[in-house]
Amino acid sequence: MRFVDRVSPQDEPCLFAGSVPSTGLPKLSARQQQILELLRAGKVNKEIANELGIGLGTVKQHVVALFKKLGVHNRTMAVSREIAARAPETHKVSSLVAGEGLLERRPCIVLSVVLPETATASAGRLLHQTLASYAFDHDALFLARRGHAGDLIFGIQSPGEHDLFLVLRAGHLLADTLAAHDSSLRDALRGGLTAGLAIASMNRLGGWSGEAIATPAIAEARESAIAATPGMLRLGTSVRELLQALSACGTVFATPEMPFSGLDRLPCCTETSWEPPLGRDEELTFLETRLAASPDKGRLILVEGETGMGKSHLCRHLASRGAVLRWSVRHFTSQPDSGGARVYELSSGAPVEVDTILAALTRRADDAVRLLIIDDCHLLPGDVIARLAAAADAACGVVMLLAGRRFPEALSSQAERLRLGRMSQEAIEALVERELAARGMPSGQVATIARIATGVPLFARQLAARKTTSALPLSLRFVIGSRLDNLGLDRLLLRSVALSDAPVEPAALAAAMGDTVQRAEAAAGLAVASGVIRRDEAGRLSFAHPLLRQAVIEAQVE
Repeated sequence: MRFVDRVSPQDEPCLFAGSVPSTGLPKLSARQQQILELLRAGKVNKEIANELGIGLGTVKQHVVALFKKLGVHNRTMAVSREIAARAPETHKVSSLVAGEGLLERRPCIVLSVVLPETATASAGRLLHQTLASYAFDHDALFLARRGHAGDLIFGIQSPGEHDLFLVLRAGHLLADTLAAHDSSLRDALRGGLTAGLAIASMNRLGGWSGEAIATPAIAEARESAIAATPGMLRLGTSVRELLQALSACGTVFATPEMPFSGLDRLPCCTETSWEPPLGRDEELTFLETRLAASPDKGRLILVEGETGMGKSHLCRHLASRGAVLRWSVRHFTSQPDSGGARVYELSSGAPVEVDTILAALTRRADDAVRLLIIDDCHLLPGDVIARLAAAADAACGVVMLLAGRRFPEALSSQAERLRLGRMSQEAIEALVERELAARGMPSGQVATIARIATGVPLFARQLAARKTTSALPLSLRFVIGSRLDNLGLDRLLLRSVALSDAPVEPAALAAAMGDTVQRAEAAAGLAVASGVIRRDEAGRLSFAHPLLRQAVIEAQVE
């Protein structure tokens, strides 16, 4: 396998560079072990059912049984329990009980929907049942309201980079379900979608405690729903900003409303020309050389990199370059829980079956695909990725580019790999300066922002675009919060380390936490193994990245 690596080992771009070693859990059946591993990979019930070849109802029964055996009541806690059990015996944290909680500010997305008062009681019940079922499948919270109305809240249990897409899917599913009951209900449904921060009571090892939650985003979403045009979902400014920051399109979404009938599509843009990303000259040379050389056989290129490293920007630019070369280009992006399609055409947002994509590779017409790009490919099941790789090897004259966080080493012996690492300080400063200039902002913060961004393009752009220098933008709260939550670390430990202006001695950390040194060391061991906390030569603890510390500080509620 040919391997092209543009980053040295010490420059790995991940904020969470560690891994947690493995040892015992309560005795689980083989099926429960499979499901727990898939939960840890972030799979929802439908994806688990598809991957294991069992019914959705059977998956739910296994999940309930698994929660009972582990002594937890949600997915986040189950994964946290597994991570804790995977630590060495000396790092056990089983004494940290779920009831030990604290208040946090959590990034959240709120969908509020309402039917007119003239709707039947059965329509109102159907609305509640549909949203409640979706909330169960995706670790969201559902608030039933009188008057044929309800709210879905994502991010309290665990914020995710793709929560916004899951919320849009919920709106589409609800509209379809109501229309199947009464065709007039789709055009009568109104919705509001907002994003913001919530104050919630959280368990120390993850998951909402169920005791308290408060956020102005709920009231804003409800007001937006009331003001929306019938049949439409009104998007708040914060939601449009999240779409610009975290969607594969990377463009401004000025449309204030979207029809429920169109929520099966991704929000998309029609731009066809993209500037090359700054600071990626070597990577661009590598990729454009392969585009310019017309392949006499199939060519597979795997672009790997953590969230925020610029994979989507690189894909958009390569698609525009292919068009300049008069190639037939198809550009797709993947999303979780996509109702079976899982892949969307970027130019139109339309869902496309993977089999349709594979069939297009074998066409022998003048408009046959020459360049096929699939972004966020790591969200697809492993067997689908393997099928795509095999098809690329067999497709003469086709360049297939798959972009994702990381691909299995054994994926294809013919694949060329390009890993996106952190950008140079000079390139990041140039990026920040460009972003500030585009917003008419002074350049005095260039060096500071570039230093904090530590070579990650997404961090640089979002920090430059924030309205205040004292708070993280909501987009980064979702990205960082998602990664931290999935690690299941002790929140009190993270908070105690974050509030110290200097590296903390273990004994002082234990005192700040109100715990024994043994318990504090156990929790710290997991945080160090996960790459969030680092330990210096004197054994003192501090955060591995300034943005992690800032996110923890901003989440604190006195």
